[in-house]
Amino acid sequence: MVRAKAREPRQPVRGRGDDLATIGRHLDQLLSGIGWVIVVEGAAGLGKSRLLQEAVTMARRLSIKVGSGAADPGDNVVQLAPLMEALFDGPQPILERAELHSEHTSPEQRYWLLQDLETSLEKAALKAPLLVCLDDLQWADNGTAAALRSLPTRLTTVPVGWVIALRPGEGSSQLRGAMDGLEREGAEKIVLGPLDQAGVEQVARDVLLAEPDSELLKMAERADGSPFLLVELLSGLREEGLVRTESGRAVLTASQIPHRVSESMRARLERLSDSARKVATVAAALGRRFSLNDLAAMLSLSPSALLGPVEELIHHGFLVERDEKLAFNHDLTLEAVRASLPVPVRRALDRQAAALLIAGGALPVEVATQLAASAEPGDELAIATLLKAAEALGPTDPGAASDLSQRALELAPRKHPLRGPLVAQTAVWLHAAGRATEAKAFADTALREVLPPQQEAEVRLSIAGMIAISHDVRAEAGRQALALPGLRADLRARHLALLFHNLVTAGRFEEARAGLEDARMAVRQSHDVDAQFVLELAESALAYADGRFGQALELLEAALRTGLNASDDTRGHLAHQWRCDVLTMLDRLDEALQMSIENVAKAQRDRQGWALGLFETGRGRQLLQMGRLSDAAAALEARFTPDVAPQVVSVLDAAGVVALGRVALHTGDQPLTRRAKEIAQVMLDQSVPSVRRHAAWLLALLAMAEGDAARAHRWLGALGEDKRTSIVPLFPMDVADEARLAHIALAMQDHELGVAAAASAQHRVRLNPSIRSIAAAAVHVSGLLNRSRQDLAEAVELYEGGPRPLALALALEDLGDASVDGGATQDGLDAYGRALELYTRAGAAWDAGRIRGHLRALGVRRRLVSAQRPERGWEAMTESELAVARLVADGLSNREVAERLFVSHHTVNSHLRHVFGKLDVNSRVELTRLAGVHDSRS
Repeated sequence: MVRAKAREPRQPVRGRGDDLATIGRHLDQLLSGIGWVIVVEGAAGLGKSRLLQEAVTMARRLSIKVGSGAADPGDNVVQLAPLMEALFDGPQPILERAELHSEHTSPEQRYWLLQDLETSLEKAALKAPLLVCLDDLQWADNGTAAALRSLPTRLTTVPVGWVIALRPGEGSSQLRGAMDGLEREGAEKIVLGPLDQAGVEQVARDVLLAEPDSELLKMAERADGSPFLLVELLSGLREEGLVRTESGRAVLTASQIPHRVSESMRARLERLSDSARKVATVAAALGRRFSLNDLAAMLSLSPSALLGPVEELIHHGFLVERDEKLAFNHDLTLEAVRASLPVPVRRALDRQAAALLIAGGALPVEVATQLAASAEPGDELAIATLLKAAEALGPTDPGAASDLSQRALELAPRKHPLRGPLVAQTAVWLHAAGRATEAKAFADTALREVLPPQQEAEVRLSIAGMIAISHDVRAEAGRQALALPGLRADLRARHLALLFHNLVTAGRFEEARAGLEDARMAVRQSHDVDAQFVLELAESALAYADGRFGQALELLEAALRTGLNASDDTRGHLAHQWRCDVLTMLDRLDEALQMSIENVAKAQRDRQGWALGLFETGRGRQLLQMGRLSDAAAALEARFTPDVAPQVVSVLDAAGVVALGRVALHTGDQPLTRRAKEIAQVMLDQSVPSVRRHAAWLLALLAMAEGDAARAHRWLGALGEDKRTSIVPLFPMDVADEARLAHIALAMQDHELGVAAAASAQHRVRLNPSIRSIAAAAVHVSGLLNRSRQDLAEAVELYEGGPRPLALALALEDLGDASVDGGATQDGLDAYGRALELYTRAGAAWDAGRIRGHLRALGVRRRLVSAQRPERGWEAMTESELAVARLVADGLSNREVAERLFVSHHTVNSHLRHVFGKLDVNSRVELTRLAGVHDSRS
């Protein structure tokens, strides 16, 4: 490309022996089939990039396939840029782009892109170990952050290593959350500090090719242990003749800091020729790496005219050749060159560079950051490009999209034709990003200033229909729209139906009832199918909340028929999940579970990410009801990690968190219990009553499990002391919750709370007299409050043969307590024994331990129970875990296992972690070997 001085050989890494040893140990683990993550953290200039380069070299010596990528400050909205570079670029890419589905060109497919990347990496790693190195992630986009939250953790069962480097305390909140998550999951962390004295001496020998004398080493202290600054200092001393070599010893000839270190960047540039100085300042607008052709185009010169200036810049250490392009020798150099320019000059050059890149075919998102920072008001290219970039980002990163669109609005004149689309999209993106206060202020000002009422109502309809935002925010969007004048009949009907739906799911039932007749009338008059579908779905939910489950099912079946002609796919998925919840309350749990399995399979087949999460969470809740705790945990634990707590805004997700917490309690899983508690505490800060009730109820259950009835009672009053009697039934509900509420009422001698629990349970019996579980729950509560062994025995009889073994076990335990307290010790022992058997069969280790405590107190030291599993080995596994283990041992990928078993890949990952723990293995290689040995013995 450019005739330049020969590139000096790369110097060895010095002063990082322990860090290189850590990387070496991890590379050995890759060869053993074990995946891992290393996070390298250090300030600029401390050698993160050099350490990653050495990791690459070490891996290649071991025949490990390597991919490297780096984030760029100019690409921080380009989705997955550093990850895609690492996986698909380079002379021997880890993966082939042909493996990706064509729809991944659409940004809303990021969810499935990550699943495809996971599957491709998994398959590639089963052939040969892989190392993925990602540098400078403080500049990474939110898509890369999302990928790092999931891919490394899911791929620990195969030999994929990750080395991730970034500056401390920098990066987006999403990226910092991802790094925290990796550390919680066991990532090794390397923190680079200044080089020690021995390291400084080694670097001096490498650069000067001689032993440094004491004065030279004293001079080297001025670099403060920074490898970059140290090399700059020593190279400057050598180039400027300030050091000489005598008998193999480097001697300082003058105690003078070389110009390349002592001068400011502006002064260093002044020492260059005019042409080289101009080339350096213009190149800084093109980013850390650039082509000679782009640089020539910026300067309106031919490439050949730049040979001299570029050689001069390489000679003076400004530029280097890297990956067949020119690059600044370090990010610090690039930043210093840019900082040396007056702001107006820098902005003008950035704007020119953006125009050049767009003309050369760059995508809008690739130049968006540069344009946003450099454009002036009225810049047509910038306004249009920022809108296009925001539209591309909107489905996957609405926060970044709203930032770009708001910048475009700042640039657009008041009468600009794109102001309408910009305002409409910005309002939607701000809401989708969860920036509720900012979104409301924007909608209440910009929407009204720019859009006519009909268009404003349509924008607010989009907001009212967003499942990913708070029910209350959705409802408020509907109220604001309905206050606008002259709405079309169909638009008004849709808003009224959605408002009714949002109020019901928020748990604001009385307010919903108050608006029901208006909604019905508007829907009838409009003949709008979408409005009718939403209204019927919401009326089914209200009937369910009232305890009228048969009617709820009838209304839901009507909604599903209407939905065949509606365009609301999101609520179509909700309707299918809601059918499972209604069937569950009708004791049709087997039918509900089969529907859940079919829903999961369809969502996978149609690549519907949000629907898959919805259905898998519903499936987990049903498995809990059925006493299949291990399977429930596998379905739920990957869905609700600590970093998603602020995103738990819907009532069905809130119900999933409660189910996760209850599974953790039953199984005695303390880390999972802590996780559920943390999420519930975040949920409690929301405004939506239905979500807050779930949070308060879970926290109360956790407090009772710790033996603190007073704290449990206080949690019931978290929404207000007068609201403690209406925390349960939840929405959706658990038939046995009133019995648990009665336990708290009895412990705290709260008569009013006990009466409320009994009344709630009896109300459901009157409306559903033929449902045995509902009848059992009512007499269970009555037996507790009235200390009636007869009622408790009746509850046991009604639960027996039904689909709820944990509810039956609780009734048996309470019957045992009552029998012992009444002097019928043998009856109590019999009841405890049956409860112990049920708890043990379900894997409810904590409950089983509690029962054993009762038995020990009665002098019974050993109680034989059936179906008690060991904690380790093949016999410790559930049927689902065995199925996953055998398919993985046969060489199937996680996705292939998921498709074979009709579960999500999240569930497969969870099962596989449990399998590894029970077999005490760390890799698929070990699992396959053990499976072969086990089969041969069998």
